[in-house]
Amino acid sequence: MVNCYNDIITLRESSQAYNIQSEEDGMWKSFIANKQFNDLLKNVLRAVRNNDADTHKSFWIDGTYGSGKSHAAAVIQHLLCDKLSDIKEYVDQEYSDPEYNILHQDILSVREGKRLLPVHLYGQQNIANERDLSLEIQRAVKLSLEKINKKFIVRTDFDNYADHIDSNPGIWNTLIQQSAELRSVAPTLEKLRHEILSYDTDILYRVKKAEDNNQISIKLNLSHLKSWLLETEEELKKASLGYSGFLIIWDEFTEIMRSAIGLKLLTPLQEIAETLTHKSHDSYFLFITHPSAFNGLESDESSKTKGRFHYIHYNMDTVSAFKIMSRKFVKVNARSIEYETLYNDFYSDKKEILTRFSRDSNSPDETQRDLMKVFPIHPYTANLATYYAREIGSSSRSVFQFMACDLVKAFLKDEEMFANRHTITADMLWDYVRDDFESDSLRFAAVTERYNNYRIFVEKKGRVEDAVFKGILLLNALNNIAQNPTVTPSEENIRDLFIGTPYYGFVDNAMGFLNENSIVQRNPMGLFNIQFSALPMTEVQDKKKELENSTFAYTYQVIKFGETAKEEFNKILKNTARPYSMGFYSVDVNEHTLLSKIENGRKKSKSYEVFLALLFAKTSDEVNLLKSIVEKASKEDRFSNVAFIVFDTPMGSKDFDRFIEYMALSQTAQQHSLMDQVKAHNNDANSLILSWLNNLKRGNLTYYLRGTSDVQNARNIPTTINEHISPVIFDSGPESLDIIRAKHVATYWKKCSAKKVVDTILSYNTKEEIIEKCGGPAKHIDYLLQDSVDDNLDFKSDIDEEHPLYKVYKKIESKFKDLSKSNITFNLGEELRDLTKPPYGLFQSFAPMAIVAFALRPYVKQLFDQTGKPREAQHLVEDVVEMFKAWEDEKPSNKLNYQFQSKETGELCEHLVNAFKLNKLPKYSNVSSIIDARWAITHEFSGLKGYPLWSLKYADINDDLKALVDKINAICDSSKEALKNQTHLKETLQLIKQYLLDLKQILPQDNLFKAGFINFLKLDANVKFKESEIMQVEEYLHKHLNSTIGLWREDEVRNELKNWRFSTLSIPEDKIENINNFPHPISNPLGYKPTGIVMSPHEIYNSVKKISGEELKGWILDACQKGDEYILKMLESYVQKR
Repeated sequence: MVNCYNDIITLRESSQAYNIQSEEDGMWKSFIANKQFNDLLKNVLRAVRNNDADTHKSFWIDGTYGSGKSHAAAVIQHLLCDKLSDIKEYVDQEYSDPEYNILHQDILSVREGKRLLPVHLYGQQNIANERDLSLEIQRAVKLSLEKINKKFIVRTDFDNYADHIDSNPGIWNTLIQQSAELRSVAPTLEKLRHEILSYDTDILYRVKKAEDNNQISIKLNLSHLKSWLLETEEELKKASLGYSGFLIIWDEFTEIMRSAIGLKLLTPLQEIAETLTHKSHDSYFLFITHPSAFNGLESDESSKTKGRFHYIHYNMDTVSAFKIMSRKFVKVNARSIEYETLYNDFYSDKKEILTRFSRDSNSPDETQRDLMKVFPIHPYTANLATYYAREIGSSSRSVFQFMACDLVKAFLKDEEMFANRHTITADMLWDYVRDDFESDSLRFAAVTERYNNYRIFVEKKGRVEDAVFKGILLLNALNNIAQNPTVTPSEENIRDLFIGTPYYGFVDNAMGFLNENSIVQRNPMGLFNIQFSALPMTEVQDKKKELENSTFAYTYQVIKFGETAKEEFNKILKNTARPYSMGFYSVDVNEHTLLSKIENGRKKSKSYEVFLALLFAKTSDEVNLLKSIVEKASKEDRFSNVAFIVFDTPMGSKDFDRFIEYMALSQTAQQHSLMDQVKAHNNDANSLILSWLNNLKRGNLTYYLRGTSDVQNARNIPTTINEHISPVIFDSGPESLDIIRAKHVATYWKKCSAKKVVDTILSYNTKEEIIEKCGGPAKHIDYLLQDSVDDNLDFKSDIDEEHPLYKVYKKIESKFKDLSKSNITFNLGEELRDLTKPPYGLFQSFAPMAIVAFALRPYVKQLFDQTGKPREAQHLVEDVVEMFKAWEDEKPSNKLNYQFQSKETGELCEHLVNAFKLNKLPKYSNVSSIIDARWAITHEFSGLKGYPLWSLKYADINDDLKALVDKINAICDSSKEALKNQTHLKETLQLIKQYLLDLKQILPQDNLFKAGFINFLKLDANVKFKESEIMQVEEYLHKHLNSTIGLWREDEVRNELKNWRFSTLSIPEDKIENINNFPHPISNPLGYKPTGIVMSPHEIYNSVKKISGEELKGWILDACQKGDEYILKMLESYVQKR
């Protein structure tokens, strides 16, 4: 059962464009030879016959996409290059009509005497300069000769390279060994020679780069392309294979013409083409281009170029288009009769329209049959599609792409469309091509603006009104460029757009609706012409002038519009290894302004990023001006780390003006609150920028860095950055290694905090262990270690001192050497922040973090935190991760504040450990810093002794030992002042070295500590300390001083000793009453309670300390007047000492 058109017919699969190089066998014979092609063929035959100097020229065919120009060129190739026996049947059949008798005879006549060997080139190939042009043409010619088993007799540049290898193996071996990139594809001379003789132009690119990188110059006697082609042609003739010359077919030559080098290459190509067609030669070029190929040429230059060739603009005529379109549909199994019934029924009463569209055909009946077989595409839609393709069509929107688009596919599957016998009408073609119309506001702004203004309103009215509205718009768009009666927006044509469809009876009502609502008005002649823009054009023109002089006065302002350029370049640069930042620049107010902006752009980028100053131009003159400016600037120190990249493909004045117009339309629409139009025009502007960028990618760029420059293909920007720019700016970074550049994988450079790698580097002690753990994205670690360190991770004796691992290691070593000369605290991240800057450029990734981790291996337990604890390997892992995070955040991290022990401090620590036997103390088996030693002495050693260290100063030892004990005690003081005093530390070290044995003898003697402490207690005569009170005193001190004996200070003990003595004093009973009733001059100064309860002497003592000096003096004087015997006795003892 048939439910939809797809049950009867399907779309034939076919390529979007005819590919001459990979065509299917015999496909060329499907070509329909029309008058246009036959005129081309006649010119070709006259040229090849070579009996008239004026006609003996090469050929140039241009045409829009889908016009059949490549297919036509393929037919020319076969007619001139195949065996005569292989083409005779086609010629006899295609040119059997009597009117073609002369052409038929000319083909056979030319071919009986001549045959050309086809040579194929496509697009820009790998051509960046004239030297590349020579190599690519030689390669293409060689491949063609190989197909006929003809070996070269005339030597090529590739042969010259091979000979030089044979004659100078030493130079080439050196080149291979010094270039990892070249070595990766040609590790031996034999392999290199083989690749070169395989005519691999890529290998020669690597050779040239290796020469440049290693400053090796290989001088060759290279061929001149013109003479080489002539000699090769001569040898081809001598081979007696029936060939008289070459037909060099260059399809998509548009890419060369649009590139920045197009004009440079065009001149030598024209000279070669003219030389090849001298009377004694029989070789020809056949260039195939889009009409836009000539956009970069001035009018006079364009005319001269075309005049040097047999030039033809190739169009797809309507009759040929119908024939090709008719072959697009394939009948489903056994559905042939049903399909024929369908289209016969449809056309049964439409003979007039079939006649109308076949008038220009040499075979009207055949054309009508072709048009019928395009069903269910409406005949008028098929006609309009051919005009669209011929006048506007792009590479993605030809008439054939329309037939295979999603809209058509959906229609063929739609059961409702089939049931009601709908056809594919003009409104569907409008939907398909509208984007192209909106992208060309210069020609189609009137119709697209009308559509955007009324689209929603018309859609709400109904499907017929919407379809008719779109059909009228399509006719207007095509009428503006085609000027053919079938595309004028007349009432008759509008009706015929829908003849035979369910809409046909409602078309007049729809036209009335559009006219009455002033959507599209009917003029007195019955035409639905759109004569003006929906926007006030005066406002648009005023806005355009304003924008030209302000917002978009310079090219960089255009390229920065929206996010298109930024997003596109991020895609282009996705394979760039190192992180990058970029700025868009162009000619500016003046040179100073431009360079200041670039300088500021570099300052805002991260220090480890490759900063790309991307420079764009409107015209070729601007390209040259930019090159002149940046060539000088690149030599200045302030731009030493800036990569200037000038793109050779300008936007072009026309496209620049189109952009301004889009913006003027957009901003004018904004002022009138027409948001749909604002969006549409902004999209147009972005599409224009994208189109320019696509052309730019096919061209060349010139980069400038530190006074040098080079030309590269713009497609290879990431390669240019990875191999020519980054290794120069960051010549101490990972990419300075050839092997890392040659074996580039994006994931190896992934920006991440590679803690696992850092841990591996700091935790394992052999190269084998580390490499085993660092696979996958951490493969760079293998490359870093393989030529730099031995199995025990020591640097090899012959290590290249330019190796990044070695250079960073030495940088950190030098920095730490300076820092270790003092005990000052420093921030690890801030001291090493220079490693993020050129020439190192380290950032959060596998290789950079591994390099720093490796450089820190010698400093395990050598760095100390602020508590004096050494940083173990596991701590340094956290430190490296934290440091790279701080660098990324561009903020110092307080977690990275450390210090070194000076040499003297470390030595002193060792002596203290030795003298005090600190490592034998419980919990102190690994004392490694002066802080640890101080802590062990005060918190463990002194506690075990039961007395503070300074007790020894008062023991029976010599004065030098007392001085030493005093200095060690100062180091142990909780204020840590002595630790910061290098002089004190050096003096202490000198003494301990001198008296180490003596110190070691007295420290184990516990009785010396006790005796010294007791002697200290006896020094205070006021206390009148007695031997019998020792236990009482010690008990009191333990109760009132710090529980850690080693932290007792002499002054604190002295004060508490007095307090103890006060606590031992007692007041006689007969004095208590006097004290309680004592008439104090101040209010209760000692805090006595009126109840007669007596405070302890210690409490009294503390209360007295709180009383001011004058108050206390008054109280004492009063006590003297009262004559208290006990108090007077105490006062007497103090007065006598003064």
